[in-house]
Amino acid sequence: MSAFPVPIQIGFLILLFFAGFIGRRVGWLTPAHAGRMLQLVMTVGLPALFIADVSRAPLHRALAALPISAILIMLVTMGTAGFIGRRLQLPRATHGAFVLCSTLMNPSFLYPFVLAAWGRDAFAMLALFDLGNTLMLGTAIYAIAATYGGHATGTVAILKRVLSFPPLWALVAALALNLSDTQLPAMVTMVLGTAGRLILLLVIPALGVLFDVRLLRSRLLVAALALRIPLGLVLGLACAELFGLTGLARAVLLLGAAAPIGFSTVVIANREALDRDLAASAASISVLLALVYVPLALWLL
Repeated sequence: MSAFPVPIQIGFLILLFFAGFIGRRVGWLTPAHAGRMLQLVMTVGLPALFIADVSRAPLHRALAALPISAILIMLVTMGTAGFIGRRLQLPRATHGAFVLCSTLMNPSFLYPFVLAAWGRDAFAMLALFDLGNTLMLGTAIYAIAATYGGHATGTVAILKRVLSFPPLWALVAALALNLSDTQLPAMVTMVLGTAGRLILLLVIPALGVLFDVRLLRSRLLVAALALRIPLGLVLGLACAELFGLTGLARAVLLLGAAAPIGFSTVVIANREALDRDLAASAASISVLLALVYVPLALWLL
């Protein structure tokens, strides 16, 4: 896709989303198909791209601010959502889902857009930002979800969850190659990069399949969207100022901070018996909004 102008590339990604959306409505695709698409992206696509691109991207110590910023943003939104939920006296399962929706990001949705518009260096920076999101997902977020769901959790279970996440291992390996100045053969990086980019495109139709308009008028859903996107952007601006980020790193941080709600909220809500309707609806609607504001943000930033 890199040979085409950026507007055409982004338009193609939007078409893929609606292809998934229509495919489900006519019975060609189901949530089970979407789940397999996302599983392939997680286990093969992202690891391949991380190793191909992050291992070669120019990195410096200042970029450590990206994963740290993601963690700070998530801690603030998680605390804010917890406070609001207590004030509203939400049922335990709904409160837990509300915290998940307000906190978890979906940087994987941004990867195809960033790769198309800003290139490999921006992709590598977004991967670093996503590292903070991944670490929070596998530790604090999962522990919070288990607590609200009434299920016991512990250090061993949390550690197993983190260590079983393939993109995390690929990102660590890619960073090790990069920092040790180890160069993979050009043919290897070309094959991994090409395969990774093609597989990564599956994220977009999968999200189209999973899109759900239930609870569209729910004030709680609107509150979750407000905490995840506008508040996330404000906190991203604060982190950019705090760490003195400029240029492409600053743009990636701001875009990542305003990422839509992560679809992992639906998986966790289902596993921990939280409010699955709220999680599915909020995550789906945030993706629809992102189809509007992400291309605009790419142009403005």
